[in-house]
This record gives sequence, structure tokens and C-alpha cells, in this order.
Amino acid sequence: MDGIFPILIMILWAVVFAVRKFSAEQGAATGNLSRQADAYSAQGNLSLEEHTVQALIQKAEKENGPNDIEVAIFLRRLARVKITQGDQASAIPILQRVLSIQESNLGANSTDLLQTLDWLAQLLRAKADLDGSIAMLNRMLAIQSAAGGEYDLRSAPIHNSLGLVLLQKGAAADAIQSFRRALEVREKNPNCPNGDLALSLFNLGNVLQQQNQLDEAEPLLHQALSLYGDILPPDNPGLVNPLTALAELLWQKRDYAAAEPLFRRALEIQEKAFGAEDPRLIPALALLGRMLIQKQDFAGAEPLLRRALALQEKSKPSDSALADVLEALAAALRGQGKLAESAPLLRQALAMKEESLPPESPGISSTVGMLGWTLWQMHEYAEAETLIRRALDMGERAGEPANLFVSSQLLNLGQLLQEKRDFASAEPLLWRSLALKEKMLGADHVSCAQTLETLAALRMAQRDPKGAVPLLRQTLRVKERGLKPTDPQIAVTLVNLALTLPQAGTLDETEPLLRRALLIYENAFRTEHQAVASTVFQLAAFLHRRGKFADAEPLYRRALALMEKLYGTEHVETAGVMGMLAKLLHATGDVPGARLLMERAYKIASKTLGENHPTTIDMKNTLNGLMMKSTSLQVN
Repeated sequence: MDGIFPILIMILWAVVFAVRKFSAEQGAATGNLSRQADAYSAQGNLSLEEHTVQALIQKAEKENGPNDIEVAIFLRRLARVKITQGDQASAIPILQRVLSIQESNLGANSTDLLQTLDWLAQLLRAKADLDGSIAMLNRMLAIQSAAGGEYDLRSAPIHNSLGLVLLQKGAAADAIQSFRRALEVREKNPNCPNGDLALSLFNLGNVLQQQNQLDEAEPLLHQALSLYGDILPPDNPGLVNPLTALAELLWQKRDYAAAEPLFRRALEIQEKAFGAEDPRLIPALALLGRMLIQKQDFAGAEPLLRRALALQEKSKPSDSALADVLEALAAALRGQGKLAESAPLLRQALAMKEESLPPESPGISSTVGMLGWTLWQMHEYAEAETLIRRALDMGERAGEPANLFVSSQLLNLGQLLQEKRDFASAEPLLWRSLALKEKMLGADHVSCAQTLETLAALRMAQRDPKGAVPLLRQTLRVKERGLKPTDPQIAVTLVNLALTLPQAGTLDETEPLLRRALLIYENAFRTEHQAVASTVFQLAAFLHRRGKFADAEPLYRRALALMEKLYGTEHVETAGVMGMLAKLLHATGDVPGARLLMERAYKIASKTLGENHPTTIDMKNTLNGLMMKSTSLQVN
């Protein structure tokens, strides 16, 4: 027996040595395969890397079983290769198996599961499986909160990702809560990097803006921009999104003076970073152009939109993208009265949309409506009415979601019929337009003001100024509630009311209303603006009619200087002011001065309007009277 024990011990040591040698050889083989996979990865040879990783997985499964944690490690590497190859669909089941193995080995609440869950959440979102992505993110939050507490800083990016997926799903209210939570966690952690805090402020402010919660969104976006400004150089492209988001919010609030420099700075940063001919400038050019259109700076919008159009055409865009820029440029031209240039652009945009979009698409109906409106302004009534009715019919077929569009087309059709003096057909359309707006937006919404003002114009066309006045007063109340006191839209109604009141028998309010409108226009626009010139002229004409010649004359002269600068010395608008100033000078006894002006006015009118136009005839009669009086004065 004593001799057996040494022999047994020797056998055992031999077995142990053999096992160790085998394990070392196996480990060496695994290491060699891993290094080969690393080398293929470094070379960008994804096919050979995938083949090698597959061999590692098979080897690990054979040696340790299919549920060993080492198998999960190699499977996750295989998923990464698939993702790099663009085969996200194949990566998802691989990662689901990784997750199952991790749960078996580490437990369902291990923080080692977080990276796998994160990958799955991203892949499922890319696949549009938003509910699946949300489930992964919620599980991540549960694991992270259990490990680090509810204000663990590492939970903030998970809340942020969850907010983005919920927003994509259309659950804006839930997304807002997730973004709020991410911000709350980051604000409670003094060690949170400013860049992460700025991101949370930006995301929450941006989604609140999209939900029209502008007053809450504005300070968040201001703070985000300030933080980004502290950590980024002033010309860093990372500032473009926060600048643009805040600019769009201020634009929504009609604070054009604050919005415009932000838009321009975002554009300048991109021009410096990418060059003036880079197609990435298109959104910035188009946004600034559209804002200037709403600001009624049509001349300022035009060159921006022409640049956007040129870049869009050069970059071979989709038809719908090119059509959008064409429509914006058409609006800028239309605002300058360049209707003949605007209409072909709209026809081109419509043809593109009809080629690329479904027949009942809202994109087509909106362009049809815009083209109809433009042709109406060009007095091409037959085609305009056909197009507007087509747009209206498309909107009505779309149902309740298109109610506001239907309302706008009812308004346009009503105005067109009113211009054709078909008042009986126009009025019910206008009231229906107003009812839809009040239903969708509320009776005090500023959008109702345009329809109210059109109804007032209808009353005036029907020679019912007393019926127009209450509609104009209601328009003014709605605008004053919904707009800033300095908004030019308020000035439009002030002028309309001021000019209507005398016809209704009330004179006392007209002068203060016109002076208030003039002040708004002067503050909103450069002093050479058409609205300033027109209002100065209307105020002068009113004072003239009231016999306040000393007050009226300098206003007429200012209006004349503005008209000459805006339209030129030979324009009919300029002639109209000359004629009125001539009549005032005649009334004050300055017959020579009156005659000189009236001669100039008559020559312009006869050349531009023709000898038989009522304005030309009136000027000719006045001029004949002045000539007779001049002759009489010379004789005497």
C-alpha cells in the first residue's frame, strides 16, 4: 500500500499538468483569434472580422456551453460588426441573446446589462419599433435608479433618450416629462458638465416651443444658448441649433427685432464653417427669408431665397424640397408686387408636387391655393377662382384636420367674389371662414382678425360704413389682445378704421388713429417704407379736408419725397400726391406753385393712366382752372 500512494500522487499531478497545458493551449488559441479579429477590424476588413468572431463564438460555446458569459462577450462583438456593416436587423436578435445570457449569469438588475439595453434601444428606435425602444430605456432607468438612486447623474442621458423616442412616437406630453426629469437630475448634480446641462435645457425648451408653450420655453433656450456660448468658440457650428431654436421661438412671438440677428449669426457661422456655396446653408437661408416675409421685408427676403434656390438646384434635391424654396421665393416676389414673376414659380412648384406627391396631399392643395390667390391679384379671375375652389374642395375632403386651410380658402374665395361685386355669394363664405377659425382657435385669436377686416371691407363695398365700423373695432380689439402694441398689423386696422369713421359720420377719432398708426410704422420699418408714405399721405389728406392747411402741407411734402424715393418721380402714386399738394397750394393762394405741381402730375397721369382715366380727367380740369386763374392774375 505504501508504494501505491506515491504512484497515485504522480498520476494526479500528471492529470493536473495536462489540464493546465490544455487550458493554456485553448487560451492561447482564443487569444490568437481575438488578435486576428482586432487586426481585421483595424484594416476595415469587416467580412474577415465577422468570420473570425464567429469562430470565437463557436469555440467558446464548445468549451464552456452556449450560456457562458464569454459567449455573450463575443456575441456583442459580432453585433457591433453587423451594425458597422449596416445590418442592424441582424444585430437585434444577437443582442437579445446577449441580454439573455447576461441575465442568466449576472442577474436581471446588474448594471452590466446597461450597455446591451442601450444598444437594443437605439437599434429598435432606428427600426421604428418605438415601443420596444421605450421598454429597453425604462428598464435601463430601473436598473440605474436601483444602483445609484433616483438622482444618479448617469440616469440623465437615459431620461433624455427616452424623451427623444417619446417625441418621435408623438407622445409630446410624456416626452416633456422625460426631458424635465433629465434636466432636474442634472441641475441637482453640481458636477454635471455644462455641455450636458445645456443639452437638457435645449431639448426641453425645443419641445415646449413645438407645443407652443413659448413663455416657458424662452428662458430655457436663452439659458441653453448662454451655456453653449460659454463652452464653445463664437464661430463653432455647435451654436447653430441653439441660435436657430431661440430665433424661431422669437419669430413665433413676432419679436422680429430679436429673432433676426440670431438667424443671421447662425447663417454667418455656417458660411464661415462650410463656405458660401455649401448646401447645408439652405435651411438657414430659407428660415431667415421666410421670417423676413412675415416681417413684410420682402425685398430683404428675396436675395436670401434666391441663394437658397440656387444651392438647392445645384445639390440635386427632391422635388418637394425644391418646391418649398420656390414657393417661399414666390411669396417674397408677391409681397413686392412682382406677381408676374411669382406666378411662374408657383406653377413650377405645383408641377413638381403633382409629380412627386399623392393627389390629395396637403402640399399640393396649399400650392394650388397660393397660385389661385396670386392669379386673383393679377386679375385673372377665371383661373384664380377655379384654383381656389379646387383647393377648397381638397381641404374639405381632408376633414377636420384641414379646417384652418379650408377657412383660408373660404376667405380667399370670398374676397375674390367680393372684388367681382358678387356680394351675395361672398358674404356667407366669409362668415363660414370666421366660424371655422373661432371654433379651432377661439374668437380672440389674431387669425380671426383678417376675416373680420374683410367683412368690414365687404360692408364698405356695399356702401354701409356704419356696418363696417363695429367690425373694424372688433378687429382692433382682437389684434390688440393677441399682438404687441408695436405690431404693424395693428397699424393696418388703425388706418382702416380712421378712414372709415368719417364716412360713418365720426370725425374726431381719425387724426389720433392715423398718428398712432404712423408711429407704429415708423418704429417697425425704415422711414422710406411704403406703409409710412401711405399713412403720411392719408393724414395730410384728412387734415387738408378739415381745413388744417398749415398742418397738412409739410405732411404732403414729406409724402411726396417718400413716394419719389420709393416709386420714382414718374410713378402714378407720386402723381397722386403731387395733385393733392397742388390743390392745397391752390386753396392757400399759391397759384403758381399749384400750377407747376399739377402740370407735372397731369403729365405723369396721362402717360401712365391715359387721357380718359378719371384721375387724369380730374387733374386736367384742375389744371385748366389754375391756368385760367394764372392768366387772370397776370391781367390784373
